[in-house]
Amino acid sequence: MSKVPAADPLLGFVLDFCNTYDLLEDLPDRLSVPLVDRIAAHHGLPAFGLRATDLEPVREVRNHLYAVFAATSVEDQVEVLNELFSTYNAVPRLVLDDPVRIVATGGEGAVARLAVTAAGALARVLADGSADRLRTCVGDPCRCVYVDRTKANRQRFCCELCNDRMASAAYRRRNR
Repeated sequence: MSKVPAADPLLGFVLDFCNTYDLLEDLPDRLSVPLVDRIAAHHGLPAFGLRATDLEPVREVRNHLYAVFAATSVEDQVEVLNELFSTYNAVPRLVLDDPVRIVATGGEGAVARLAVTAAGALARVLADGSADRLRTCVGDPCRCVYVDRTKANRQRFCCELCNDRMASAAYRRRNR
């Protein structure tokens, strides 16, 4: 059984950032530069300094990060993250915390800082042996990402709303 990933504000940022695309919303793609700044501030991160012209590259970064959650194997997750690190010239650094941890730095420009920071958070989860805890919701049509923090590692839905929607749908199918 894999271990539950440690609470990490960067991982929280990645979850909220990836979930700016939500099929349950009237306008599924809510991504905007001010929203990214608000998400960063919510998780105690400094603004990345994105400009309006960065929106399309930021959307591509989000799609790559989403692919890590949607991947069916650790190999696929590693491949996506290595591609991001390579594309944005990431450099690993050790940080003297308690305990010592590794972070990804580098990249030129705001989009690169965003990509490297987010990919670094996911890479730490993989390195800790918790890759199978990164998932997408199985509630139809929701495909939001989440981290399974349950002890039994059996969470299937991103939230109670999706769990309740799917349970209600199953009940209606059984009672037709």
